[in-house]
Amino acid sequence: MNFDLTTSSERPSTESGGNCVMRSSDEEEETQKHNNGRLSVQFDVNSLSLDRSPVRKVLDRVDLPVQIVRLVLLTLILWVWQSERIFDGVSLLGFEIFPEIPALFRGTPSGVWDYLTKIWDDSVFWADVKATSIEALLGFVYGSSGGIVVGLLLGRFRRLARVFAPFLIITNAAPKVAFAPILILWYGVDIGSKIALATIIVFFIVQIPVQAAVGGIDPDLDTVASSLGASQLQKFRLVVLPGILGPLFGALRLGSIYAILAAVFGEFIASKRGLGQRLISASNQFNFGAAFALILILALLALLFNFVMGVLERRFLRWQDDGGKGSVISL
Repeated sequence: MNFDLTTSSERPSTESGGNCVMRSSDEEEETQKHNNGRLSVQFDVNSLSLDRSPVRKVLDRVDLPVQIVRLVLLTLILWVWQSERIFDGVSLLGFEIFPEIPALFRGTPSGVWDYLTKIWDDSVFWADVKATSIEALLGFVYGSSGGIVVGLLLGRFRRLARVFAPFLIITNAAPKVAFAPILILWYGVDIGSKIALATIIVFFIVQIPVQAAVGGIDPDLDTVASSLGASQLQKFRLVVLPGILGPLFGALRLGSIYAILAAVFGEFIASKRGLGQRLISASNQFNFGAAFALILILALLALLFNFVMGVLERRFLRWQDDGGKGSVISL
């Protein structure tokens, strides 16, 4: 009697346990099937991405239709320029859009090419390129470094920003190129005056966006980081730095171009060497083929600076998509 009761009392629990085991095994099978399905989908997606040939990847990166349109536009511009028809004047609805240019003041692509081939082996020309590059590079480094430091300090410490705001606003409002004659008197006609001018111009181009970016960081992020015990260095690395990298690189791109402009402008006024001094000399001699060639060289130098900044931007902003990256010039 006791045996029967014990057996009958244990039987339901055993059966219920068996049901639980059966249900758990069914759930495991369904989960395994679901995971296998996800793996097969991921495998199919990966296989699709691997099917792209290296040639196809290069074509997608180059964006061939855009490059073809650019080449057609460049050919059209060079053809119109070489024909000199545009120098005869352009009028629209009775308004003179482009005046008639005398033959003495005209420059053509063939004249540009002739000048480039002539100076390619000229050591004095490469000395001028070196001088302008050093002036722009050092001015960019000094100005951007100062702009980053001051922007970070004024963005983080609001009271400090209120103290220095009037002085920075007045200095920024003044035309920076007006300092060029004064800087030449102070530093001389050598590269020092051009570096100083480029430094002043680049400083404000970088400082203002950095300060605005730091001030625009969500204060709740700083509060959360502090509550988790983050140090000031950790908060800067994990909160501040990711929040300012986008605006910072946009400012650095713009500053790299203006550094070259500042160096060339300083060379226009007084200089022993440099592309700006060579350009003003060619214009004074009515050698406009040489003048346009030097303008082209300066543009290529600016593109080189911008390319380097673009490489650094892609390196430090890999976590952003292409739409989130700022750019001034995009090739």
